[in-house]
Amino acid sequence: ERAIKAVRNHLLEQKRRLESPMHINLTSWSKARWVDMVISVEWLLDHDLYLSQKDKISLFEMIILLKSQGLDWDKWFQVFNDSTGENYGHNVNNAQALKSAAIWYRYQGNKSKYTSLSIDRMQKLDELYGLPTGMFNGDELLPSSPDRNPSRGIELCGVVEAMYSYATMFSIHGTIAFADRVEKIAYNAFPATWASPRGGDMWAHQYLQAVNEINAIKADPHAWGADGPFAETYGLEPNYGCCTANFHQGWPKLAHHTIFWQPTTGGVVVGIWAPVSARDLRTGVSVNVTTNYPFDDTATVSVSVPIHSSTPSTQEGIPVLLRIPEWAHSATVDGKRAQNGSMWEGLAAAGVTTKFHVDFHPSVRVEQWYNGAVSIHRGALM
Repeated sequence: ERAIKAVRNHLLEQKRRLESPMHINLTSWSKARWVDMVISVEWLLDHDLYLSQKDKISLFEMIILLKSQGLDWDKWFQVFNDSTGENYGHNVNNAQALKSAAIWYRYQGNKSKYTSLSIDRMQKLDELYGLPTGMFNGDELLPSSPDRNPSRGIELCGVVEAMYSYATMFSIHGTIAFADRVEKIAYNAFPATWASPRGGDMWAHQYLQAVNEINAIKADPHAWGADGPFAETYGLEPNYGCCTANFHQGWPKLAHHTIFWQPTTGGVVVGIWAPVSARDLRTGVSVNVTTNYPFDDTATVSVSVPIHSSTPSTQEGIPVLLRIPEWAHSATVDGKRAQNGSMWEGLAAAGVTTKFHVDFHPSVRVEQWYNGAVSIHRGALM
C-alpha cells in the first residue's frame, strides 16, 4: 500500500507539472520514452483500489498528455525516417518504443489495429536491420540506410529494453511470436555480452555486441557506427556507463513475464519457458515449472489448486495454458501432439496437484542472413 501511494502521489504531481502554465513539457529522452511512463500510469489504474474517481480521470488524462507530448512512434515505425532532429534513430529509444502500440491499445481499444501495428514494426526492424539473435543493428543509432551486417553492433541497453518490450507486447496481445522473440534475445543476445572470469559474476560487459565479433580490443577503424573504439571491449562501463546502470533489470523483468494469471478464470498461463515458481496471492493457486530449458528439451508444469469457497472459479479446477513455440513443430504435451505457435490448453483439477509434461522435440534450423550468411538454431538457442 505504501508503494502504491507513493506512485500515485508521484504521477499526480507529475501531471500537475506537465500541464502547468510554466510549460514543463517532455523533452529529449523523456519525450522519446513516454511509453514507459504510460506503463506506470496503467499499472496504477490496475492496482490502486483506493483511487478516487477524480484521480482516475486525472490519470486517464495523463495518458493522453504523455502521448501528445511524446514522439510519434507509430509514424516512425512506418517510414524509419525523420527530419525533425529528434531522437528517433537511437537504438534504445526504438527498443523501448516497440511496445507503444500495445500500451496505447490498453487505453484506446481496437485490438486488431494495434496488434497489427506491433507485429508490423517487429517485422520491419527484422527486414531493415535484423540480426540472428532476434535483435537489430543499432550501434548507438540505427544505420542511416538498411544494414544487417553482423559485424556491426547493438547496445546492451537496447537488448535489455527489447526483451522487456516484447514481453510486454506478448502480455497484452497474446501473440506467440512476441514470446518467441523474448526467448531468442534472452537466451542468445543477452548472456553473450558478458565476460565472467570467475564464472557467472556478470562484472564485465560490452557496450556493443556483434554477432560476428572475433575479438574484444580497442578497434580503430571499426565496423560499427557512432560509438568509440572501446565499445566492444569488456569492462565495468566501456564506452558509456548507461549499460552498467541498466542491464541488471533484464533477468528480473524476464522472470516477471514467465507466468501470467487470467483475471477472469484464475487460470495459469506459462508464457516464457524457464525454471520458475509462482503463486497467485488472490486464489492460492501455485505453479512450478521444472526444466533446464533452453538447454534441455522438456519441461514439467505442476499446478496446485486449493479449494476455496470464496473463489468459485477454482471449485471445478482452472484452465492451464502452455505456450508452444513456433519452431516446436513436433511438440507434445502428455505424449499428445501440441500445435506449434499456439497456446495449448488443459485443466488443473481442484484440490490436487496436476502435472503437464511438455516435450518440445526441437530440430536444427538454418536461417538465411546478410550477404549469403547463415545462422544455425536449435530450439531457442543459436
